[in-house]
Amino acid sequence: MVAAKALIPLTPRTPPTPGTSINTVYNAARQLFARSSEPGKLIGREEERNELVNFINTCIDTTSGGCIYVSGPPGTGKSALVHEITSEIAESATVKKAYINCMSVKTSRDMYMALLESLSSDLTVLEGKEMQTLQTVFVPRKRSTIVYLVTLDEIDHILTLGLEFMYSLFEWSLQKSSRLILIGIANALDLTDRFLPRLKARNLRPHLLPFLPYSATQIRAVITTRLKSLLPADSTTPEFVPFLHPAAIDLCARKVSSQTGDLRKAFDICRRAIELIETEIKQKHHQLLDEQVMNSPSKKPLSENVNLSSPVMPSPSGQSPSKTLAQSLAELTVETAPRALIAHVNKITSSTLGNGTSQRLKMLNLQQKAALCALVALEKRKRVAACNVMATPSKFSNVAPTVKALYDAYCMLCKRDSVLHPLTSTEFRDVIGSLETLSLISAVDGKNGSFVGLNTPSKRGRKPGFGGGVCIGDERRVGSCVGEREIQQAAEGSGASILSSILSGDGLD
Repeated sequence: MVAAKALIPLTPRTPPTPGTSINTVYNAARQLFARSSEPGKLIGREEERNELVNFINTCIDTTSGGCIYVSGPPGTGKSALVHEITSEIAESATVKKAYINCMSVKTSRDMYMALLESLSSDLTVLEGKEMQTLQTVFVPRKRSTIVYLVTLDEIDHILTLGLEFMYSLFEWSLQKSSRLILIGIANALDLTDRFLPRLKARNLRPHLLPFLPYSATQIRAVITTRLKSLLPADSTTPEFVPFLHPAAIDLCARKVSSQTGDLRKAFDICRRAIELIETEIKQKHHQLLDEQVMNSPSKKPLSENVNLSSPVMPSPSGQSPSKTLAQSLAELTVETAPRALIAHVNKITSSTLGNGTSQRLKMLNLQQKAALCALVALEKRKRVAACNVMATPSKFSNVAPTVKALYDAYCMLCKRDSVLHPLTSTEFRDVIGSLETLSLISAVDGKNGSFVGLNTPSKRGRKPGFGGGVCIGDERRVGSCVGEREIQQAAEGSGASILSSILSGDGLD
């Protein structure tokens, strides 16, 4: 949406696809692969599941503490599996559970209070004595039958709060009299070796549970299982896979496994392929209904219309075309709805995984380009500020902004001179998610500013993804994967002046 102002070029509006507002049987399939959907039972992690369950049950049965560190690349199901297993453990008088996403923690005291409120809300805690109180809870001097199961997701974020508290948590869980079962989750494979050498010196080693990227077989199994869950209970074809042809699923699985093994990218491809086949089916049904209207004997010639325009004629059944279209689409079932084929998946994967950067940039709409320009402008401004104060490289090595800071900068640049109407925060997060899918931006390590990737496991940061339920979107840091020159080349045609104004970053503090 472009603000109404003279001499401002307007973005041409694309006519809506007929029937886009009509709900179809494809809605349920698209929701299965949305990032905000319920993950359900995790498929393809049976070995990791058994190892984690055995570790927790052993600690509970022996009323002792323990520490397990779950690590692996983004999108490998670490948080989902831990959440699923800990939810299955019945909370009783002897087992108390707590889950904390460390990205929501700003200070060490926030962590202290969150743990105390989750586990022992009836305790009286004196100000400044939070850490001592936690130690008496997790490592009691008297014999206790209570076990505390604590899950710390994105645990590498605690490094920014100081190492002492992390040392304390690991040491408490590994002591003989401990009642703390600590589950730490992060992307870095060697976090404990790099940042907790004191544990190694004292022969306190947490149990390590690595998650490897998903293989093509695992991705195929996950997608197939999700789609089959939509079949009715009395289905006569239980082996039938709806909405996506098995060959298309296989292509998607092989493409993603050869790139990153990130299951979320496979879900994005499946969702977009389903949207593509749904749009085609709506268009076909709409064309058939138009032909019925044109062939109807009640159709009047154009010359009889005073306004020289064809009137909207009723359908042969006496109902409006839109209602007939809804009824026609409602006849589709899970088992009869046309499925997305290899061509649909190949079209999506070629645009997200195969095409070059310049081609992907040209495919973006105006708001996606505006968000990317705002990110590049904000990164450039941070680098200039770091040089002006002659800061040390380590202090200002991370110029990647949080999503919240990026949204604020985007809104300010759009509202300046009323060049563009900004999106809402929810719409903006969706735009950022689509740019991540296209690999034009990437999640960035909050500590050292490195990209989250597979080739440098020691430098992995937080995992990307919005709505997936595993991280706080507004606090994530993201960085651009394209240069300013590439953005300038893509900012051509309609809306070029708007994008150039945003890319300049004038007005940013």
